[in-house]
Amino acid sequence: MADQADHNPDSRLLEMHLGRLSPEEQTELERQIERDPALASEHEALAAMFTALDAERRAAPRAPEALTKTICARVAAAGAPPRVVADDHEHLVELVEQENVGIIRLGSIREIAAVAAMIVLAVGLGVPSLLHMRERGRRIACSANLANIGRGMQAYAMANHDGLPFAGWGRNVSWEPTDAPGWQVQPNRRHAYVLLRARNVPARTFVCPSSRDVPMSEDQVDLYNDFPESRNISYAYQNMAGARPTLRDNPDLPVFGDDNPLFDNGIPLLQALGLRDAAELNSRAHGGAGQNILTLRGNVRWTTTPRAGIDGDNIWTLQDVSEYTGREGPRRASDAHLLK
Repeated sequence: MADQADHNPDSRLLEMHLGRLSPEEQTELERQIERDPALASEHEALAAMFTALDAERRAAPRAPEALTKTICARVAAAGAPPRVVADDHEHLVELVEQENVGIIRLGSIREIAAVAAMIVLAVGLGVPSLLHMRERGRRIACSANLANIGRGMQAYAMANHDGLPFAGWGRNVSWEPTDAPGWQVQPNRRHAYVLLRARNVPARTFVCPSSRDVPMSEDQVDLYNDFPESRNISYAYQNMAGARPTLRDNPDLPVFGDDNPLFDNGIPLLQALGLRDAAELNSRAHGGAGQNILTLRGNVRWTTTPRAGIDGDNIWTLQDVSEYTGREGPRRASDAHLLK
């Protein structure tokens, strides 16, 4: 994880370039940039990236010149807009001239079609490009969140004998909601909360900008042992109910990522989805296009398939498990199972 800072910008820099910082926060960050060469380098890299994105926006395809000239010629040929003709024509013209009001008459069907075509063309070219750029920015911000979580995990592991955040796991504990007598429900996200309690990662970092989730208040962190609401965390963490990995295990193991689409707060949806290939679904966080994942090494990468684990392991499911009760965990530290 030590080399991650070379690849993932500080989330504060990203928020500054997106205009989300207050004037006081931006001033303080600019002072830090002046003092910290590494931070200054990240700042310059982000500035170059946004410049490139802006250039792409300006380079978006435009309406064909011939079509534009044709539309303009049709509008010019129509001449000045005539006034509306009513039964009492002279009285209406006199009234309009007194009030100095221009009444525009719609042109022929062809003229209406030409104007409509121009509007459709503008919308068809501009809106998809704008939406694509917005989602790309959100995906980059999501990647920065996971990079910061990775740095927080590294700091935690160094202070805890290379172990990943873990809130404990006792007898009769289930990560799936259950009403069974004597059983205690402990959502897997509770283990990720350890990073909040240790002040390794701020609360806002656990919320993906592509989601509708909201971060919990920082001043309430010490009052809880888990996120108060499911919407306070957008990301799925490695299932800690079984064999738990450490920094000494395979560095390519995914340990954090966008939310698992096959589980809803611990409740399996495989049967409800009714799809033979449901396990091949991507996270819902980015419109089903793919997901960002954080590896044990600290790298964040974008993948368009859930088979992004070691040797093509599916990051949404446990190996050799077809039915879930909430008590299952990885049998091997190399088996990724990202779960919220």
